[in-house]
Amino acid sequence: SRLMQVGPEGAGYIEPDTAVTTLTLTRKFPMKTRLQYFNAQIIGTTVEGANQADFSDAVTLAVVSDTLKPYLQDLVIRNPGYYRYYRILASSSHLHIAEMELLCREQLPGTVDATPLPVFDENGIEQTRFYRFQGEIIGENTDSTAFDGDMLTYNNEKWTGLDLGRPQKVTRVRLAPRNAHNGIVPGNRYELFYWEGEWLTAGIKKAEYHFLTFDSLPRNTLYWLRNLDHGKEEQPFYYSNGRQIFSNQPVWTDYGEEE
Repeated sequence: SRLMQVGPEGAGYIEPDTAVTTLTLTRKFPMKTRLQYFNAQIIGTTVEGANQADFSDAVTLAVVSDTLKPYLQDLVIRNPGYYRYYRILASSSHLHIAEMELLCREQLPGTVDATPLPVFDENGIEQTRFYRFQGEIIGENTDSTAFDGDMLTYNNEKWTGLDLGRPQKVTRVRLAPRNAHNGIVPGNRYELFYWEGEWLTAGIKKAEYHFLTFDSLPRNTLYWLRNLDHGKEEQPFYYSNGRQIFSNQPVWTDYGEEE
């Protein structure tokens, strides 16, 4: 069978060659359209600090000004102050936030190590250390999943936050939007396959960071990455110019075999 790529510029067969290549992979399934829609709703969401429990004296500390990536990232507070209550307030009717952490640079009483940011290449392994404040959950739902450490759960209320017990200076907020957690998960085992008339295995690797590297693979063919520990969503992809192009970006079809 022969693989065909169909895209905006037309269609053409993909011809595997004898050259080999190295793949650096960060996902096993593309970002879903539905989640992209929810993510767009987060733009305009604000982080507020206050010293009154009803937020009557709230100060806006940061604003989500662009689409969040489907993993943890930081919102830097440019003018931090001392506030007891912190919250994230949706610009729409729902937050669509999976995780939230309030951070500082110093290890203060009541703080613990922050969850590290994702590492997508060897240059990102060394990170500045931050510490996460702990506190009592406040908001419309005091069982908020935004603080449970689980990327697959999400908060869908108008707002959620923490009561830190006394005024504290938060210098950044670490956030992740609602997502399907289809990136590479450290500690999980993955098997990569490549197409050469049939699916052949390129081996199994355990992820140490949020990327995997596979060497000496046939170039210019179709690949398929499976998580052997969690999840069922997978999709074949092509690899071009150092990035994964999944089978619906553009569409891939196999015209050589009938279903």
